[in-house]
Amino acid sequence: MFMKRLLKRNKFSGYHAQAMVEFAIALPILMALLVGILEVGRMVFIYAAVTNASREASRYGSAVGLNDSGTTPKYQDCDGIKEMARRSAYFLALADGDIVISYDHGPGTGSFDTCTSNVDTGVVVNSGSDPDRVIVTVSATYSPMVNLVPISSRPITSSSARTILGILDMTTGNSVVPTTGSSNTATATLPSTAVPTDTSTAIATVTSDTPTATEPGGDLITFTPLPTSTATDTPTVTPTFTETLTPTTTFTPTMTFTPTSTSTPVPGCDSITAGAISITGGNKIMSMTITNPHDSITILNIQVTWNHDTGGTGNPKTLALKSASLVGTFWTWTNDNIGAPGPSITITPSTTVIIPGNNVTTPIIFTFDKNYQITDGTESIVINLSTPGCESFPIQRP
Repeated sequence: MFMKRLLKRNKFSGYHAQAMVEFAIALPILMALLVGILEVGRMVFIYAAVTNASREASRYGSAVGLNDSGTTPKYQDCDGIKEMARRSAYFLALADGDIVISYDHGPGTGSFDTCTSNVDTGVVVNSGSDPDRVIVTVSATYSPMVNLVPISSRPITSSSARTILGILDMTTGNSVVPTTGSSNTATATLPSTAVPTDTSTAIATVTSDTPTATEPGGDLITFTPLPTSTATDTPTVTPTFTETLTPTTTFTPTMTFTPTSTSTPVPGCDSITAGAISITGGNKIMSMTITNPHDSITILNIQVTWNHDTGGTGNPKTLALKSASLVGTFWTWTNDNIGAPGPSITITPSTTVIIPGNNVTTPIIFTFDKNYQITDGTESIVINLSTPGCESFPIQRP
C-alpha cells in the first residue's frame, strides 16, 4: 500500500515538472510577442502624432487673419504655428528644433524663406504667379524601450504644405491676402474735360414798309398809311452748355512689385552628409541616411544601382525595384507587377521631394520585390539637387 502511494505521488510530481519546463520554453516567445506588439504600437502612435502635428500646424499657418493677440498675421506667427504643432502631437514633447517652418511659391519651387524667430515679418505672400505656401516639417525619434525584438531607433518625419489663401470678394472675384511688405499702387487719372459752348444768336429784323402817294395838281393829298408795321423779332437764344466732366482720373499705374523673386543660392550645400548604404540580408530594403545642416533643399532626380542578377532569392534570382520613399513614398514602379529590372534606374519624382534642414537626419529607402541576399559592390545612390546654388553638389554613396 505504501509503495502504491509513493508511485502515485511521484507520477503527479512528474506532471508538474513537465508543465514548468513547457512554460519556461514558451515564456520567451510570449514575451517577445508582447514586447513586439507594444513597440510597433508605439511606433505607429509616434508616426500618427508627427503627421497630425505637421498637418494642423500648416493649416493654422495658411489661415487668413490675425493670431489670438490680434497683432500678427497667422502665416507670420512662428510661435503660434509651433504651439499648434505641439498641441496636436498628443503626448510627444516636441522642441523648437523639431519643427521647421518654411515658405515657397508653389509645388516645384524652392524655399524662399525659413521662419527662425518668434515672428517672421519678412514673409511676403502672393509675390509671384503661383500662390505661396507654408510648409511645416515635424520630426521625432522612435527608440525601443526594451531591446527584446530587432527594431532599431529611427527618425520619423512628416512634412505638410498648404496654400496661404485669401479673402474672396464675391463681387470682383479678386482674392486679398493680408500682407506686410510690397504695395501695389495704381492711381488712375483720366483727364477728360469737355467744354462744348453752344452760343446761337438769331436776330430777325423786318424793314418798315411806308408807301407815300403824292398826286400832282390841285390839292395835295398826302396818304400816310398807319400803323407802321415794324416787326422786330429779336430772340436772343443763348444756350451756354458748359459741361465740365471731372473725374480727373489720373491713371498712373506705379506697379511696384516687391519682392522681385530672386533665387538666393543656399550656402554650404557641400556640407550635406550621407551615411553608408545599408542593406540587411533577408530584407527587401536598401537605405541611406541624409543629414542636412542648412535650410531644406529640393531633389531633382535620383540614380540608384543595385545587384539585380543574384541579389534575390528563388529562381530566377533577379531583384527588381518597386518603390522609393523619403518622408513618404514619392515613386512607384507601375509598368508591370514585378518592378524596375535594373541594374540601375534614374528616378525623377512626379511631386516635389524636399530634404529637411536644420541638422535633421532623414532616411531615403528603396524597396525591392524580393529579399536582398547578396551585395556585389555595385550598389550606389546619387541624389541630384535642384535648389539654386546646390546643383553642383550631388549627395552620393559610395
